[in-house]
Amino acid sequence: MTPHSADTPLIRFSLSQRLEHLFLLVSFTMLVVTGLPQRYSTNAWAAWSIALFGGIDTIRHIHRIFAAIFMVESVYHIGYVAWSFFFRKVPLSMLPTWKDARDIWHRVLFFVGFRKEDARCDRFDYQQKLEYFGVVWGGAVMILTGLVMIFPTEAARFLPGELIPAAKEAHGGEAMLAFAVIITWHLYGAHLNPHRFPADLTIFTGRISRERMKHEHPVELERMERLESERTDENQPSS
Repeated sequence: MTPHSADTPLIRFSLSQRLEHLFLLVSFTMLVVTGLPQRYSTNAWAAWSIALFGGIDTIRHIHRIFAAIFMVESVYHIGYVAWSFFFRKVPLSMLPTWKDARDIWHRVLFFVGFRKEDARCDRFDYQQKLEYFGVVWGGAVMILTGLVMIFPTEAARFLPGELIPAAKEAHGGEAMLAFAVIITWHLYGAHLNPHRFPADLTIFTGRISRERMKHEHPVELERMERLESERTDENQPSS
């Protein structure tokens, strides 16, 4: 076995992870497209959108279908992470660490000119972790409040009645927050950033260049190269 050359792409995301992202992308987009017109149904653009989908009953039905897809994907993700951690011994690389706090401070000093080199990040940097936990928290809020809205009678048997309209407000507010974060943060960071424009295809292809890994995730690259070297040494014939 020979080491990979410098221009050989690295596998960053598995097929399962790429499919997860695809289902999340499609379900989130459709939830926004069918949800916002319902929230602003008195506006002309919203009324036009609702009519385009075939009326309020149809758009609600479509919204709930993609909500179900979103919930199934969320449950699968939790199961996949748990299985990978307990059975494959894959570390929970999305968990925040003290290194993330140090990286934030390091990057601030780098931006203002007090450090010559940027922070050296591992598999995921602090920005990606913040966005990930935003999706986790936001997804939990949307699922719980959505279920309350779909089953208000059942929810009122166990919860105070005031929580029913509160769930509706929380659902709409969280939806707007998630939409704003995706438009202003995720799209820029993943696609419109000058280093990645016009698009970052890694999450779709699963592959990333070594040069980019060296720039964005040097700690992980060094670990991968060390493991490659160890495997190569193990496969060398003994003298």
